[in-house]
Amino acid sequence: MGLDLSAILSALGEDLIAQAGAPLGLDGGQSMRVAQALGRHIGGGDGHAVHAVAAETGLGEEVVSSMLIKLIEMGQEKLISDSGVSAAIDGAKAQAAAMAQATGGEALKAAGGFLGKIFGKK
Repeated sequence: MGLDLSAILSALGEDLIAQAGAPLGLDGGQSMRVAQALGRHIGGGDGHAVHAVAAETGLGEEVVSSMLIKLIEMGQEKLISDSGVSAAIDGAKAQAAAMAQATGGEALKAAGGFLGKIFGKK
């Protein structure tokens, strides 16, 4: 399955794309140009896309590669938050923590009793 960068870019929108480029020293316009160029060239594979976009924009391959990674990470985060998966994961974590705490108290009592018997404490 290929990377659908156009769907990621559409989901992120211009503001988030600009935010993705900011830590790399890119302004909003540069971030958009890099993102759009990546969208056009990604079909040739990640390595080809990075090389082609670097040549097209005059930016270093490290910057373009970092931008691609950042866009994918931000797209993944947006997908998770928009789909409700994040809330489900948080709920499962809370339930697991509550169960661990509830059973942990019982386990500690049992372990304390067992260790007390071994070391002579009652």
